[in-house]
Amino acid sequence: MTEMQTTDGRAPATADVAFPDGRYGRRREPQRRRPAVTAALTIGVVLAGLFAAWRLTELYGQTEVSERLRGFDDSVPGQVTVEFEVYKPAGAGAVCAVRSRDLAGAEIGYAEVEIPDDATRVVMSYPLAVEGVPNTGEVLRCWQTD
Repeated sequence: MTEMQTTDGRAPATADVAFPDGRYGRRREPQRRRPAVTAALTIGVVLAGLFAAWRLTELYGQTEVSERLRGFDDSVPGQVTVEFEVYKPAGAGAVCAVRSRDLAGAEIGYAEVEIPDDATRVVMSYPLAVEGVPNTGEVLRCWQTD
């Protein structure tokens, strides 16, 4: 079989080539573009992302109450003394979750500690009862009470 060539020596374009009917399957026609559908879907995805970001910020975002662990003392058997600072608005109450874990990472003590509402900076020292040999004492989070 010989290859066809044009008069200037180049191979012909594929549009000029006629393939045998039924040999290579049905040739697909180019699909019509739908810019309105694409734009609507893009706007919907962006709005859903903005709503999710707003909602997660409302649930887990920056709060007016913050905490800082100053240290813990596990020298007394059966308890860990957790010392921490809480910063909050004056006149607002708060609650902090403290816990202790053992060497394997299992939680062996947990308590929710109420913070007095008289000052903006409160230093707390809380004796947490534990069921085992403690490895850490930590403040999980603090939140403002109504």
